[in-house]
Amino acid sequence: MAGFGDLLRRLRGNRTQKQVANDLQMPITTLSTLENQENLPRGPVLKKLADYYGVPLTYFYSSSTSEMKPTDAAKAWLQHVRSAAVKDTIATFAPPDFSEEFKRRVADTIKQKKNG
Repeated sequence: MAGFGDLLRRLRGNRTQKQVANDLQMPITTLSTLENQENLPRGPVLKKLADYYGVPLTYFYSSSTSEMKPTDAAKAWLQHVRSAAVKDTIATFAPPDFSEEFKRRVADTIKQKKNG
């Protein structure tokens, strides 16, 4: 199965890395690095490449890399959230440094918006 770099090289076709890098206003070394990696770059770079080549973002996601598989920790957390012991919670990207009062106010606001 083709990795990100292979898919990116296919899109470049017969154009040189220099031509494409100039069009994208990025260093040739950056484009070369992208073409040699298996993992996807982050949002803005990925979007820029997709827009330049006129492909959807999903082009870069092979079926095996786009299939998300839950970890044991994620399964345990979800089970904990679904349990009766947890009534309201706020999922955050980072460890929560919020006071309980703040969490309660956010949960109340979400409930109000949800209930109209």
